[in-house]
Amino acid sequence: MAMTIRFEDEENERLRSMAEAEGLSMAQVVRLAVDERATRLSVHSRLTDAWGPIPQAELDRAARSLGMEQDRAAS
Repeated sequence: MAMTIRFEDEENERLRSMAEAEGLSMAQVVRLAVDERATRLSVHSRLTDAWGPIPQAELDRAARSLGMEQDRAAS
């Protein structure tokens, strides 16, 4: 299924830069981002199923140790 995504100018430039840096098309970069997000949500779901709710402070600590933005840790 085809889909049209409208990006802000700044987002579009970041996407273009990422695609150029990785030698990929912009569409490939978007597909990879969707796959990575789905994987992250799956892992988070499996962890909460096994251990119960994970406190935000722990998610933030894990994000820092991985060099991620903290607001992305819970996503």
